[in-house]
Amino acid sequence: MALCEDLPLAIHSFTQHFRYFFSRLNPRPTFEQVASREYNTIKGLIESRNGLAAELSPACFLQGSYRQQTAIYTINDIDIVVLCALWQPGAAGGRGRTYERDEIFDIIAAPLLNDGRYRQKVRYGPDSMCIKVELGIKVEILPVVYKSGNYDPQVEPFRLYRPEHQQWEDGYARYHQAHLSQKNTPLRTGGNFIPAIKVLKHLRSRCALDAVSFHIECLLHSLPDGLFTGQPADYIPAILGCIASIPAATWYMAGCQTPCGERNIFTPSEWAFEHWTQFHNIVKLWGEAAQLANQAFDEALAIKAWQTILGSDFFPTRVS
Repeated sequence: MALCEDLPLAIHSFTQHFRYFFSRLNPRPTFEQVASREYNTIKGLIESRNGLAAELSPACFLQGSYRQQTAIYTINDIDIVVLCALWQPGAAGGRGRTYERDEIFDIIAAPLLNDGRYRQKVRYGPDSMCIKVELGIKVEILPVVYKSGNYDPQVEPFRLYRPEHQQWEDGYARYHQAHLSQKNTPLRTGGNFIPAIKVLKHLRSRCALDAVSFHIECLLHSLPDGLFTGQPADYIPAILGCIASIPAATWYMAGCQTPCGERNIFTPSEWAFEHWTQFHNIVKLWGEAAQLANQAFDEALAIKAWQTILGSDFFPTRVS
């Protein structure tokens, strides 16, 4: 939907400043190491051929910010999808029996409940969407099954249980990741799409806005590739200006599809209009400040404008 005008190149690119900004924004390697260790340990327990979940032939893969490399500051959660060799409960499978939702959750949780490192930290119930493991880093394990008639683990959608609807629905974790990776390629956005997601998540967090990471990813994915080219001093005001140039109500009425195109996120149950409007109103303020930073001849004024948006702790006046 977005048809946005190109902005002139920034008068001051602030290459060193933005290098410092992203060094503060990106999680340190130690967070990556902890996340990788916990994931591999839990994956090993669940996938063990001789383990307590072996009857479901589970296969684990990652989704979410850690997998998509869009995490900011820290890696404080790991989202694990566990694909079970079952069709949706109620559809006959190859084993000649079906497993209901509660039984699937119990079987996937069993290896963790049997391990002293995790036994007291596992949390889930009849209305849970996932199995939570409360470590120093939060782990959320999402059991999913094949869609009826599919036998290929690489083919999506899979089926996940949504307790708020009390039914199994389609999920596209790997396809979603593939769409983000494709948009981030040099030929499309110069590798700036993933950094742009991080920037908008940073702005969201600074203002404590009600906008989840998935919705930010969907919104930015809907924007023209050309907006993401150039330096951060160029693409940040271009993106913010594009979003702000279209009224919030017009955006909402037109809808915003997920990258996989399976649903519109502008609905009361996903991104409610009042929360979207609040987000959009603040984007307009960010956009005005970013365009001032983009076109200010005075370097000190441009720095102050960037600090208004990004924070002086992330964008200091002087960078060594």
